[in-house]
Amino acid sequence: MSLPLFELESWFTAAEGKYDLTLSHSDCEPLAIADLLTSAEWEAFRSIGLNYGPSDGYPELRRLVAAQYQSIEPDGVAIFNGPSEAVYSFMRAVLRPGDEVVVMAPLFQPLHSIARSIGCAVTEWRPTDEIACTFDVSALEAVCSEATKLIVVNFPHNPTGQMVSETDFRRIAQIARSHHALLFSDEVFRWLEIPPLRALPAACELYDQGVSVAGMSKPFGLSGLRIGWLATRCESIREAVKQYRFNTSEMTNTVTQWLACRALERKHEILARNHSLIGLNLNLLEQFVARHEALLGLRIPKAGTMAIVEQRTGLSSTELCQRFLDDQRVLLVPGKPLGMSDRLLRFGLGRKGIANGLDRLTSFFRRLKPERHGIHAA
Repeated sequence: MSLPLFELESWFTAAEGKYDLTLSHSDCEPLAIADLLTSAEWEAFRSIGLNYGPSDGYPELRRLVAAQYQSIEPDGVAIFNGPSEAVYSFMRAVLRPGDEVVVMAPLFQPLHSIARSIGCAVTEWRPTDEIACTFDVSALEAVCSEATKLIVVNFPHNPTGQMVSETDFRRIAQIARSHHALLFSDEVFRWLEIPPLRALPAACELYDQGVSVAGMSKPFGLSGLRIGWLATRCESIREAVKQYRFNTSEMTNTVTQWLACRALERKHEILARNHSLIGLNLNLLEQFVARHEALLGLRIPKAGTMAIVEQRTGLSSTELCQRFLDDQRVLLVPGKPLGMSDRLLRFGLGRKGIANGLDRLTSFFRRLKPERHGIHAA
């Protein structure tokens, strides 16, 4: 089977060259190489060899990634060209046609579309509230069976920023254990929890058949490095993924791995910067929604770089976002390509410029016909 159209990426691709400001990107404000390196490190950077590297990843990077966990050794970490490659390699390595897979929904599309393309029987664990995206772990248990081979989860949740409690996350690991299923956890927004909330335990540490995927793109603002990783204590999973990868990229760029090491050494400094910007932007968005309360309703996120806003303009969100792009040259993502209601909008909180973008959205609201759409702009 072929992979279906990747709707979110298609939305971004169609908007390329048409916007000069974004309100919807999911990463943090990008860093430059100069932000990462001291004078001495600049000299070391010039000496990096452009040779092949180990298939599992640069040893220093694997050591630094393993240090982000409590019980994962460097041998339990494999480095990839971004988290997406880790997702694809894992799914292709462990799944077969007819396998039963349970996935959260809505979810980052490759986390379910790859399993479907393989020919797996995919069952969705849907939220109890489709707009607020709250999940009941008892409902997950109800859709699992003795034939379930894989459970796929994502917390902090993309795109809503919602979470489950640590107690519920441990229940998810126990459900996987009781069904002898693998547990795949997309943790790319981990470390971006909004205080006082703390990070959930990593799935790779809760369960010996658990797999955690994360990377440098979202919390560090280093999406251009294309560095992600897979962490697990299960040797058979690591070996299967490694063997599959020998037929694809084989290894990860050694230069960007070296830069990722420098970023991980500055983890607390970089995360403090990004937490500060997310907090500031969330406050601006809350104030904006309050000024437009007849049109908008905000679902306060608990973690990550995104917030979901329900809009009540009389337009679908797809139409609203397209008109906003054409009129104001600002990128905004509707709910439909995210697998959500077309009443919803996704706002990114990790980048600079949100105040300008919200001002342009106010101008856009004023340009819509009030008698048709019930618009009144503050």
